[in-house]
Amino acid sequence: MFTRLAFITLSFLWGSSVQAQIGVSSPPVLRPASVTCTDMAARKQVPCPDSELFFHEGQAPVQSALNARNFAELDALYDRWCVGKDRFPDGRWKLSQYEAALSGNFNAWGAWAKDLEVITAWQKSAPRSAAARFAEAVYWHAYAWKARGEGYASSVSKEGWELFRERLAKADAAMAKFPKMMECAAPHALRLNLLTGQGATEAQFLKAYEEAASKFPEYHSIHFAMAQHYEPKWGGSAAQYEAFADRVAARTKGFEGMGMYARLYWIVDTRQGQPFTNSPTQPPSWRKLKAGYQDLMRLYPSSMHNLGKFAGVACRSREGELYRKLRTAIAGHQETADMLDPVDVCDRRHGWVESKG
Repeated sequence: MFTRLAFITLSFLWGSSVQAQIGVSSPPVLRPASVTCTDMAARKQVPCPDSELFFHEGQAPVQSALNARNFAELDALYDRWCVGKDRFPDGRWKLSQYEAALSGNFNAWGAWAKDLEVITAWQKSAPRSAAARFAEAVYWHAYAWKARGEGYASSVSKEGWELFRERLAKADAAMAKFPKMMECAAPHALRLNLLTGQGATEAQFLKAYEEAASKFPEYHSIHFAMAQHYEPKWGGSAAQYEAFADRVAARTKGFEGMGMYARLYWIVDTRQGQPFTNSPTQPPSWRKLKAGYQDLMRLYPSSMHNLGKFAGVACRSREGELYRKLRTAIAGHQETADMLDPVDVCDRRHGWVESKG
């Protein structure tokens, strides 16, 4: 297991000198020269798994600033991540964790009235702050889902639906009041998520998606949010989801090759979603998944998250040699690899044995 340590930042280097280029259309970005965690079993410092970086480099700074009412820092983080393309080892933007940090904080404490007071104070202190307006929209979106709950639609009460719709409308209004907010990628993904909750028409989805994807084609969360519209549980179908995944992979080929196809399927690779089953008739296609993960590993070779996901789908393929190779690469990190099947099941299935050397 890994302890959550403060980052060790010795100096800053161009990312291209320490890892592979992040997409052909992206310039090198500044990254810390040394960011490590401690493997308590081995008693040594090791590269942090992506999940630790998502928290420490993404969510923790935002939550810390919010809890301290450090509005200047909240604005600075948002503006920097909006303008730049600071990324995690798996290739996703740090900006994607800004909304996650806010909604996670709101839900964790459940102090909804107090949180709204904080956001109002932030807006008063910084009337031109896009981050403060975005925070309000995130707040109402999170608060709406608090009323609805995460269960099936049939389990939601009449009052729950009423509060859900009212709060989504307030999130929508918060975004409409500050058009400048849309100069950043994150609000576009949130707008698509709002449309899903509001049961928007296909035309409304496509209009919002095309606007977003044309401005920010490399922002994964925009494609993830649109993909939700095609999930069977939201009224789509497996065939529609596959067609969308193919279209997005073609659209982003110059950026991540087939990588976006793999990404779009890992967000639904759950027992209740659309897991990879290695069926010749049921998507996703192993041929396309494999190509996608190979492109992601070529572009982001240090990502334990991508590697673990690749191992997870390789486990369900017939390529035992590939699984054993990937499994060896994640040895010691397997608990953070986010695999669908239990890792010991995969090990037995493909005959992987840990090397004693």
